[in-house]
Amino acid sequence: MSGVVVLGGAGGIGSAVVRALLLEGRPVAVVDIAPPPPDHAGVPWIRGDATDPAVIGAAFDTLGGATGLVHCLLSEYRAPFAEQTADALRRVLDVGAVSALEPLQQLVARAGGRPCAAVLVSSIHAGLAWGGQAPYAMAKAALEALGRAAAVELGPRGLRCNTVRPGFVKVPRNAHRWQDAATREALTGLQPVGELAGPEDVASVIAFLLGDQARFVSGETVTVDGAMTAVLPEPTTP
Repeated sequence: MSGVVVLGGAGGIGSAVVRALLLEGRPVAVVDIAPPPPDHAGVPWIRGDATDPAVIGAAFDTLGGATGLVHCLLSEYRAPFAEQTADALRRVLDVGAVSALEPLQQLVARAGGRPCAAVLVSSIHAGLAWGGQAPYAMAKAALEALGRAAAVELGPRGLRCNTVRPGFVKVPRNAHRWQDAATREALTGLQPVGELAGPEDVASVIAFLLGDQARFVSGETVTVDGAMTAVLPEPTTP
């Protein structure tokens, strides 16, 4: 099977994606500024800035005939709206959205007309607002727009591009929330499915979208949130 370049493979969702693809027998190369976790010791690992075209090129070179890409990068600058700065906004946008442009271009160029697929990992923040997270929400919304544009413009050259929009997922960076009993109970109460998602729940959707079974799915944003954002809030009466 052809290989997949995973950007951000050390993170919670990114690491789960690597595991899911390896179980399918797909060669994987990872780009991340962090070192590989112990269970990824045998995976080709490019430590570097995923916004650097040379770093992206090195990952593709490692695999040779890669026809898959997963963009799982994020950056945040948490501050009240009145305290946000243009510089902080640009940095979050560079990492969270602009960084997907070069890898998509390289994927299509290197595929040389062969079918290829990309999945960009967004967030429910792309369609909602939460205090202090304006740059992150903006970056994820931009990432989804970029994915749609890539699907339309590069589809004739063989690319399928989709976006996955996770809700709350139990990953290490938010462990302080789901490991606290009261907070976990409150978060679970927002999930119609009655439990919190793990990174493997998102990874399995990403693996599907990369595969041949999804060969006619492109330009879509797939929400993976247990129907949390499908709930219509209504005031309750005593």
